[in-house]
Amino acid sequence: MRFKQKFFSKMSFDNNSTSEEETLLISVSNFMQTIEAYSDSEFQSSFKMKRSTLDPLIVKYALSSFYPSHSSHGGGKQKIEAKKEVYLFACYLTSTGTFNDLANMFGIVKSTAWAAVGRVSNWLVSLGPEYIKWPQGDVVDQICSKFESKHQIPGVIGAIDCTHITIGSNKECFYNRKLKFSIILQAVVDADMKFIDICCGEPGSLDDGTVLRKSMLYQKVQTIYNRLFPSNTFLLGDSAYAASDWIVPPFKNYYQLNDQGRHFNDIHNSTRMVIEHAFRLLKGRFKRINKFTEQRNLNLVKKIVVSACVLHNLCILKDDNFTIDEEPTTVEDILEHNSDNNVELDLPDNRRDRLFWELCEKNII
Repeated sequence: MRFKQKFFSKMSFDNNSTSEEETLLISVSNFMQTIEAYSDSEFQSSFKMKRSTLDPLIVKYALSSFYPSHSSHGGGKQKIEAKKEVYLFACYLTSTGTFNDLANMFGIVKSTAWAAVGRVSNWLVSLGPEYIKWPQGDVVDQICSKFESKHQIPGVIGAIDCTHITIGSNKECFYNRKLKFSIILQAVVDADMKFIDICCGEPGSLDDGTVLRKSMLYQKVQTIYNRLFPSNTFLLGDSAYAASDWIVPPFKNYYQLNDQGRHFNDIHNSTRMVIEHAFRLLKGRFKRINKFTEQRNLNLVKKIVVSACVLHNLCILKDDNFTIDEEPTTVEDILEHNSDNNVELDLPDNRRDRLFWELCEKNII
C-alpha cells in the first residue's frame, strides 16, 4: 500500500479498532520500506525536503552523542535505527496528524516515538550555532548589497519581527490579542530568508517590543553593538519597534505623511517583507509549527520550533526549495504593521531619520 501525502490524513485508532483498521495498521508497519521505494519527487512531496537534505543528517545524527549507542528501552528491545528516528521526526514536523497515527505508521509505541522526537530535536538544537549565526566580515557586505538591490535601502543587515506559535494552554500569560494561547518566536533574517538570530518561548501576551528587550539579542546590543552592526548597519522592523540606532521602523500615521514619507514607508515595507516570507515558508513547510495541540511540554515545543528553524536554514543553504502560496497583502496588514501600538518614544536623531534624509538626497524618495 503506497502512502504519499495521505500518510497524515486524520486517521484515528482506539482500543475498539475494526478489522479494517487493524489491517491498515499491519500495512503501515513496513512504512520504512515504503519510504525507501519513493522516487525523489515522491520523497520531497511527502517530507517537504529532498532526500539529499535529510540523508546526510541521518549519518551525522547516528554518529552524535544524542543517538543511543545501545538499547535504552530495556527488556531486550531492539533500538530504533537512526534513519527511522530522523524520518519520524521529519514526518511529525511537516504534518498535522495525531501522534498516535505517527507512531502507528512507524510501527512503534507512542512513548518510544515521543522519545525519538525529543532526541532528534535536542540534536538539531545543538546544531543551532552552526546554522543560525550572526553575519560577520565579508558576509555583512554581501547581505547589505542584496537588501540594497531590492529597493535601494543601504546598510540593512536584516529584518526583525515576531510570530505566534499556537499552543495548548490555559495560562493567562500565554493568551494573545488574537484570543489564542501562544508562545512567540522572534527572528532576524537576512536577504535570503535565513534566520541569523532567533528567540523562542516568551508568552503570547507580550508585545514585540517587550519580547525584544527580554531577548539575548538586546543584551548583546548593549555590550557588543559595534560587532553586531559594523559600518552603521541596522535592522528593519515594523512599527511595533521604536526607532533607534540599530532598528529602523516605518513612520507612523501613514495617511498623514507627505509623499516622501509615504514613499519611504513603501520601500521600507517592501524590503522588510522578507521576514514575513520567511515565517510563511517556515510554517508552510513545517506545518506542525502552526499549532501544537497534543504536546503540553513547553520546553519540548520550544526545541521543536528551534529545530524547524535550523532545518529551514539548512534547506536554504542546500537550495532545497519549497513553494508556498503567497497571501496577498491586505489593507488590514498594512495598518497592523504601521499601527501606533508601541508605548516607547522614538529616540531623537535616530537611524531612521538619518536614512530618510540620505534617501532624499539621493532622489530615491
